[in-house]
Amino acid sequence: MRVLTRGSRRIGRSSANPRQRLLHGWDWVDPRIELEELAPGSRVLAVAGAGELVGALAAAGHRVSAVASNRHQLDYARRRVAGAPFEPGAAERLFDLGRGMVRAVSPAWSRRRMRQFLQEDEPLRAAAAWKAKLDNRSLASILKTMLGPAGALSALVLRDFSTPIPPHFDEAIRGRIGRALRKHAPRDNPFAWRLLLGEDLPGLRPPHVEPGAITWIEAPLLEHLESVEPGSYDAISLSNVVDGADERWVRDLRKAAVRATAPGGPVIARSFATTMDDDAAKRARRDRAMLWGSVVVHRST
Repeated sequence: MRVLTRGSRRIGRSSANPRQRLLHGWDWVDPRIELEELAPGSRVLAVAGAGELVGALAAAGHRVSAVASNRHQLDYARRRVAGAPFEPGAAERLFDLGRGMVRAVSPAWSRRRMRQFLQEDEPLRAAAAWKAKLDNRSLASILKTMLGPAGALSALVLRDFSTPIPPHFDEAIRGRIGRALRKHAPRDNPFAWRLLLGEDLPGLRPPHVEPGAITWIEAPLLEHLESVEPGSYDAISLSNVVDGADERWVRDLRKAAVRATAPGGPVIARSFATTMDDDAAKRARRDRAMLWGSVVVHRST
């Protein structure tokens, strides 16, 4: 989840020229997706985010560079990797606002009942309970109102992340949650606890990462990619920086990412938007974060 850079040829997103504030305190990407694609000991460039993805990659033995032009976000990611506590960002406050609205009208969404639901360790039972009790008319009505073109949450997302909500995202997110529950039991899914309750999975501990294991780069993503030597990285993870970005900026970013990646290396990008790419849709279903419509992996040639 990433503010637009407006210049002579670029309109990017927060990774290019961000609002200088903490945008998100948790990473909403599942590191298992990246870890499946990387060769051992890869040189990886990743959006710094909240530090959880880059920390997981470094802990798995990869040589990680974390990039962001938002100094607050970069410093927070560095602190988190070193063991600092979670701090809510703009994304988590938006989720809190949405959950509070649903709780106010739907007893099934009370904290007590949600904690009980999140203890379920059988995916099909969890999916059935979601459909029968939680994915109710109250949720559907609130999401449709708040995530529509004139909705308050849509306006806040656009303000904070310069990312327009895709059409029919209210229906898509409900479907993606149900889909994820059929595949990933909520009891052990940290993203289910974060999204549905606003709390971390009990006992969750980030991986231990040695100081200096990650190279921290304060720079706009596109400018950094254009500045490095060809093949500088074995893999690149872009999060969803292309969502809401200008087409020319996206084209320049893809070209720069392919140039910066060694032959055969993956460039991984997520998007909220639904895709017709079957492989990208399947990866999105494997991502436990429950939010994504596609996870594209392009391999440099």
